[in-house]
Amino acid sequence: MSRSALLAAALLLGFTAGAIAADVPVESVVLNLVADVEVPALEAGALVELVSPELKRVEAGALLVRLDDRDAALEVVKAQIALDHAEHLAASDVKIRQARQTLKLAELELKKSEDANREVPGVISTTQFEKLRIAIENAQLEIEQATHDQAAAQRAVVAAKNDLQVAQRAVERRRIVAPIAGLVVDVRKRTGEWLKPGDTVLRIVRDDRLRAEGFVDVQQLTVPLLGEPAELTVDLPGGKSGVVRGKVTFVSPEANPINRQVRVWAEFDNPDGRLRPGLSARMVVRPAAKPE
Repeated sequence: MSRSALLAAALLLGFTAGAIAADVPVESVVLNLVADVEVPALEAGALVELVSPELKRVEAGALLVRLDDRDAALEVVKAQIALDHAEHLAASDVKIRQARQTLKLAELELKKSEDANREVPGVISTTQFEKLRIAIENAQLEIEQATHDQAAAQRAVVAAKNDLQVAQRAVERRRIVAPIAGLVVDVRKRTGEWLKPGDTVLRIVRDDRLRAEGFVDVQQLTVPLLGEPAELTVDLPGGKSGVVRGKVTFVSPEANPINRQVRVWAEFDNPDGRLRPGLSARMVVRPAAKPE
């Protein structure tokens, strides 16, 4: 074999060796929930309807519990009436039109007096002219005040809309909804009980996707593991084993100074629910081939 052929073969072997990434075993693997939410009451009140009992699967935003909202609903009605009244006042320009008519009449009276005085000098006294001019100024002020009043009425509409939104929000806060999609596993309050803000009403867990947490020896971290495929083997009831595949979602930037291990997480889909949080498992990360 020629020297060039030997060199090409050596380069090819070196590329192949660099492209193969060794599997990375993960130790002390335990399955945990990805999401576990304790749903609290946001307002005080009596629990009047429990929509989602234990083991009911719910979607995000689904109604779980309803508190007594009768007083809050009355506040909504009150706020709506106030808004309707404010909008009615803001839409009315009667005072502005009346003030403009008064100004027009005062200006007409002044013109007539001036015409009369030109025909017969002194027929209209200086005092009368002054009264007419003051009447015009007062009419102008009335227009200005009516314009200000209408602007204030429009601002009152904005405030009334805000009050209505606050009242509606108070009703909404008495309707406890699911913050995530998942399974209701622990209902702690029952119909008729009084709730205070912050009281935990129930728990929702997400069981369709689990997280496997374990440790990797720092000497095994020769390539980046974040985002790499992982394979999980779980011993199931009945002596069976299940194998699922997922992806590494977290690699701690810190190593334990005593055992030199790094925490690693990987997430796996669990649509059929056969994997259960708390089970131990075996996991291996299989980094994709990367040519050097």
